Amino acid sequence: MTDPDLAAPSDATTRDVTGQKQALVEARAKEQLWRAVLATAVDPIIVIDQTGTILEANAATSRLFGYEQPALVGSNVSMLMPEPYRSEHDGYIRRYIETGEAKIIGIGREVEAQRADGTLFPIALAVSEVVDPAGNLYAGIIHDLSDLRAATDSLRRANEQLEQRVEERTAALEQSMEELARSNRDLEHFAYIASHDLQAPLRNVRQGLELLDEHLLATVGSRFDDEAEELRGLVVAAVSRMEELIQGLLMYSRVQRGSSPSRRVVDLAELADEVVKQLRLDLDEAGAIVVTDDLPAVLADPVQLRQVLQNLIQNAVKYHAPGRQPKIVITARGIDGQWAISVADNGIGVNSSLHERIFELFRRGHPDYEGVGLGLSIAQRIVERHGGRIWVNSEPNEGATFTFTLPKESTT
Repeated sequence: MTDPDLAAPSDATTRDVTGQKQALVEARAKEQLWRAVLATAVDPIIVIDQTGTILEANAATSRLFGYEQPALVGSNVSMLMPEPYRSEHDGYIRRYIETGEAKIIGIGREVEAQRADGTLFPIALAVSEVVDPAGNLYAGIIHDLSDLRAATDSLRRANEQLEQRVEERTAALEQSMEELARSNRDLEHFAYIASHDLQAPLRNVRQGLELLDEHLLATVGSRFDDEAEELRGLVVAAVSRMEELIQGLLMYSRVQRGSSPSRRVVDLAELADEVVKQLRLDLDEAGAIVVTDDLPAVLADPVQLRQVLQNLIQNAVKYHAPGRQPKIVITARGIDGQWAISVADNGIGVNSSLHERIFELFRRGHPDYEGVGLGLSIAQRIVERHGGRIWVNSEPNEGATFTFTLPKESTT
């Protein structure tokens, strides 16, 4: 008889051994895969047990912290932490095991780490728990935040420097604005005083010319020679121009120095008609016609608004095109909560390079024409004091349209 113990293995035993071998091969393959992933990972990866002992640490961990891998495996992970966290780390793990209260596990946070040479640096640490029958493990993935922190610090310093420079520039600008405002006040005061005080001497000059005329008529006769007549005409023209300039300066100074406009509801159509009647002689002399659209009631200072319309209409008459009947059209439209009031003409127009400059004091778009260059400056200042703005659209020989805005407030 054959000894049962020496009998050939049963099929079941064979299958069991084969299964174990296959499982062992698969386990080794998985372990190799895991170690390959661990070795090639860009970020440091550390695996510890419940005592904080490092079981695995990849090459990235060694490079980041400055330790050789053999020095890491088997050591307590607290060696990678600065105080006081190094001394308290094991207590964190015990508390988590006992209470389930997580500080980092499953949460992740930014913390300070310590290299082998003692230098500290910021990291983002994400820790997850690995359930294992032999005892749960903890895997930590670390990301070095040194570059990000440096960039953040650099940006913060740049922002602080920028804020400081802005504060310095703002303070300098405020000081410049204050000095400019003071200079403007002094200039306005000087212009007002100078203009006011110059009126009396000019009146004396004009009266002196009239008395001289009477004297010459009595002693020389009813007619001067041509040279005397020409010289007299030059003096009279200079006096007239000086009077016009002084009146313009006084008007500009009054607008600048005056209090806020005394606003009330003004029927713009009625006001435009009054201005046209006031300028009837000038309009008839130029053969000009004025057309007014359906104009609204506005909230404005009637005296100052009259001055704006008068200045714009006088400009349109003065700069009419030779051989063309002057036509002036006054319209209004609502835009962006404001009234835009336009005075358009068919005159000689204004070159686009002068559209901004013609509103400057003493600036004229056409030097060959008479005037002192204050009418548009006065109009601009009045409009701005009402909270609006004024501009021109024009091309040479194609007329000009001056438009100014007034706040579109309730007028009922």
